Amino acid sequence: MSNPTIDLLMSHRSIRRFEDRPLPDGVLETLIRCGQQASTSSNLQAYTAIHVTDPERKKRLAELCADQAQIHQSAAFLAFCADLHRDWMANQMHEAERFDGDYVEALMIATVDVALMMQNVAIAAEAMGLGICMIGAMRNNPKAVGALLGLPSHVVAVAGFCIGYPAQAPEVKPRLPLDAVLHREHYLDDEKHRAILADYDQTMVEFYASQGMHTGDQRWTKVMAERTGQFHAREELDEFLTAQGFQLRR
Repeated sequence: MSNPTIDLLMSHRSIRRFEDRPLPDGVLETLIRCGQQASTSSNLQAYTAIHVTDPERKKRLAELCADQAQIHQSAAFLAFCADLHRDWMANQMHEAERFDGDYVEALMIATVDVALMMQNVAIAAEAMGLGICMIGAMRNNPKAVGALLGLPSHVVAVAGFCIGYPAQAPEVKPRLPLDAVLHREHYLDDEKHRAILADYDQTMVEFYASQGMHTGDQRWTKVMAERTGQFHAREELDEFLTAQGFQLRR
């Protein structure tokens, strides 16, 4: 089964090298409008995109995001934020009895909303012949990023987002086999799951070797075992979320 939309989705690659070429007038606004058409929980529209154009501000933001080359090269760099501040203002405007910003559900709704928006923007950009790269390192220094962007209560920058004209054509990274993510009737048992992962390990060893990535143990399970032990490096994010009003209960 194939059509232009499916072909576009199946060809996604993150672009980390961009041409020195600006976006035509109106393109960014069209992309954001496409993002706004994504599904949103209860029409809360709990997202905001901050376009950073000032050279010094963009340079500082790049430094806070691991100083990645694609940020500097991008024709447009945005901070996509999970944002319940507007909804908090609506709450205040009508003197509502309560605002439940300190529940996990609040953060989950806002995070899902902004993720859906980002994906719509990504698809729209690629449909225009542009390339994109999402920057998770936006969460490396949440307090400094929040101060730089002037984020009010109930707003947190979830990811950076580079847009520009590709100056490279990387291979499409192999994803997990379908059976690993599409389970039937109930969650896949661990024995079958491990067998699928073992096959995928070999696929990724070949891919990583061809790309010169993860030059040590190139099995996907080994790379992910190390990655999932690094979440503590962003412990400051927990403190920032609490300071922003997402006081998650434990």
